[in-house]
Amino acid sequence: MKSSVIGINMQSKGKMNSLVKEPELRNLKGLFFVYAFLIIAGIVMPQYFGIHIGYDITCSRFANLLIIIYMVCSPKIFTHFCKVTAQCAIFWPAALYLCVAGYTMVFRVDINAFFLVFLEMLTLFMLIYGIRYVVGYKRAIKWVIYCAYFLSVYGFIEYACDQSLFLKFFKTMATAVGNSYRSGHYRIMGPCGHALAYGLVLILFIAFACLDEERNEINLLKRPVLLFMLFCNVFLTGSRSTLGIAVLEMIIILLFSKRKNIKKSLLGVLGLITVLAVFLLLFHQSSMGRYILGQVTSVVDQFLGTEYAAQFGVSTETLQNSSEYREVLPEIFKLDWLNPIVGRGAKGFGGAEINGIYIHSIDNYYVLQYIKYAYPGMISYILFMIVLLCVLIRDIIESKSALSKIVLIGGFCYFFNLWWVDALQTLKYMNIAIAIFYACRLERKDLLRRQTQK
Repeated sequence: MKSSVIGINMQSKGKMNSLVKEPELRNLKGLFFVYAFLIIAGIVMPQYFGIHIGYDITCSRFANLLIIIYMVCSPKIFTHFCKVTAQCAIFWPAALYLCVAGYTMVFRVDINAFFLVFLEMLTLFMLIYGIRYVVGYKRAIKWVIYCAYFLSVYGFIEYACDQSLFLKFFKTMATAVGNSYRSGHYRIMGPCGHALAYGLVLILFIAFACLDEERNEINLLKRPVLLFMLFCNVFLTGSRSTLGIAVLEMIIILLFSKRKNIKKSLLGVLGLITVLAVFLLLFHQSSMGRYILGQVTSVVDQFLGTEYAAQFGVSTETLQNSSEYREVLPEIFKLDWLNPIVGRGAKGFGGAEINGIYIHSIDNYYVLQYIKYAYPGMISYILFMIVLLCVLIRDIIESKSALSKIVLIGGFCYFFNLWWVDALQTLKYMNIAIAIFYACRLERKDLLRRQTQK
């Protein structure tokens, strides 16, 4: 047995391959725990938990720093990391997006305009590399599922406490985050800064809850208890867009399922609807019953232009104002004082009055990208999403991978929902899903290459 240049003991009969040719990192326990911390803490810990020393050092950023130090001290690993990163098709639109962020930083004298984007992309490719060569994609999937169980249970506790326990006990840095209420009901937000942000996370969790990795299948009832809790959490966020997208997502999951699973899933959904109908029939005058009916009817009102939600204590005026506010947001593209080539950077949007409505916050990720990075930035990020979806579709055609289907469904619904909300610091959750997919794809390619060489 020989020892590699980085001190990893490996069994080998012949000459040991170099790290660049044959990376074997799973025995690096220190790096393994750093990646475990990056993934798990990145999911369950809030952004306002950390240390402020001139800059916010959150759990994710602390883990990033440790990984960067490790790579600087291990040139071969850094070189291999760069080669693996360049193999990913999404690297090129990501690089284009970084270039736009770079010149925006220069013209707007705003270092955060580049640094925040750079850190987001660096974390994504670090996750791809770490999950492929250190953690393993199957273990990463298990961690995501465990975190989904934890947060879904926590969601019920948070609603019962009528406040965010994360915000109460884990706020170590200054933040504008506060508890949110609508029509007298508390809106849960999990470890996120807003109920809408937690809704985006739940969309991704729902997709992974339906993954049967062992059988390489999609099954809506693979984890029925988890799916039920996640869907209840969707209701408790009080987000109409999340509820509508969650229903759409479950329909798409059914369409991607095998025929035997479709029949079982339909029976399960029918049973759930029956139980819910009986509950609402018996307790429709209770606070919870009226809350559920209010959420459902508010979605119906959104599509049909009706006002059924008012019968259950929902402020239709608030919902109407919210809808009108979002409808006006695309008019921002027509503002002549916004430069279409050079965005305003990370400094944000000062506000503007459009069609008699004063716009102070941007509940549309794509419009916000235009404000920050103008058309080049918005288009380059949309290109990033398109390339990702194309790679997922190609992988589904080539390998019939259930994981690829799940990431495609979850990713599509996540990006679709961003038309109604900002990302609200949830891109890290989508990045974990992307990294798991790419780690699986790279492992499959490496295995195929080894078999071909034999």
